[in-house]
Order: sequence, then structure tokens, then C-alpha cells
Amino acid sequence: MTTHVRAAIGGGVIAGLLLVVGVLLWDPGPSDATVRKTVLTTIQDEAPASFLVTGTLDMRATVRVDSAQYLTPSWLTSLLRQTQPSALPLLRGGSETQVRVPGTVSYGFDVQTLDASMIAVDDPGRVGVALPSLTVHSVEPDLGRLEVRSQASGWMRVLPSDMPAAVRREALGAVKAAFREQAARRLEAATQPCVNTARALKKMLRPALEAAGVEAPQFRIRVGDELVLQPKGG
Repeated sequence: MTTHVRAAIGGGVIAGLLLVVGVLLWDPGPSDATVRKTVLTTIQDEAPASFLVTGTLDMRATVRVDSAQYLTPSWLTSLLRQTQPSALPLLRGGSETQVRVPGTVSYGFDVQTLDASMIAVDDPGRVGVALPSLTVHSVEPDLGRLEVRSQASGWMRVLPSDMPAAVRREALGAVKAAFREQAARRLEAATQPCVNTARALKKMLRPALEAAGVEAPQFRIRVGDELVLQPKGG
């Protein structure tokens, strides 16, 4: 065997070894389909009831009643008859009565509206998620702090235990409707709920994507029409 032949064989062996080592060391990471499936299943697993709650709002709702227009609801009349009978005359003759109560509203989005087309893999490790607009999930008024106010007498605390059950249900329904309307306006106008949602999603998805083989995942998250989270440098 000549020197040239030996050199050629040796070079071929070395090249083959380098190729094998390169193949073994090269890790393309998970496919785009795997990344999308991981994002979808992780979000859906976190929301077994199909709605993912991503934050809460503390607020105070006020229901106003103008008795001059004969709009005094029966529940308010019954409530005052049971708890503040001296205020009943204030419901007549053009006075305005208000019911005020603090509470908590939770918000998030319906995970059933999320599909693979809303998830993009821009570059290795960069995942884009376009979420639907946020909506109100639940309303929890604190009836223990419910107050009634008239123009003449100021605010009066009314305990839920003082209300008949039927009156309490009607009052709760009216207050919940006011909460939902107010919260919907807040979600439409404020940016912080979107930021809270993006941060919650990032915290949820990072461990799942790392377990799927995505190294140091970065996120670009859009909530409705707003881009609220993106990797440093764009």
C-alpha cells in the first residue's frame, strides 16, 4: 500500500469521524409543530374549564337610582324597608339613591379560541403567541361592605344578614351587572391587564418549552391588537 493510499484512507477515516461527531453534537431542537403543540396543550391543561384566568381587578361599583323617573327597583325598596325605613321617604319626590359596593373581578381569555395558527416560531428559541382580547370571567362583590346613600342622609352601611334572601339576590344581580360593565371598559382601555396576562403566560410556558427541548425560550406575546411583550432587541 503506497503512502498516498494510506494518506487517503486516513483522511477518509478522519473525515468520517468528524462527520459522525458533528451529527451527534448537532441538535436542531424541536420542530415548529412540536413547539405549537406544547404551547397549546400547556395553556389548555392550565384551564380545564376552558377559560384561563390571568389576573384580577379590585374596583368599586355604584348603582344609581333616580326615583323621580320611577326607576326605583323593588329590591332597593325592600332593602330599605327592612334595614333603613327612615330612608323610604327619600325614594320619593325626585331624590337620587345610590348603592355602592367594592369587589373583585377576574379576567382572562377563552382557551378554546386559541389555535395553532396563532402561534409562530420566528427563530430558534423565539416563540410568538397572539392571544384573543381579554374578557371578564367572574365578579365577586363584597356584600359585607355594601352601602346605601341618598342625597339627604349620606352613606349607610347595610349588612347582608339584614336583607331577605330574595332582596339579596336582586341586589347582587344589579351590582354584578354594574361590575361587569365597568370592568369591560377597564379591560378595553388599560394596558396593565394585558401586561399581566403576557407575564403570566411567559411564566407558564417557559418550563414546558424547555422540557420540550427549546433552549432559553424567548417570547413575543400579543393580546388583542396590542404587542405587550417581545424579546430584547425586538
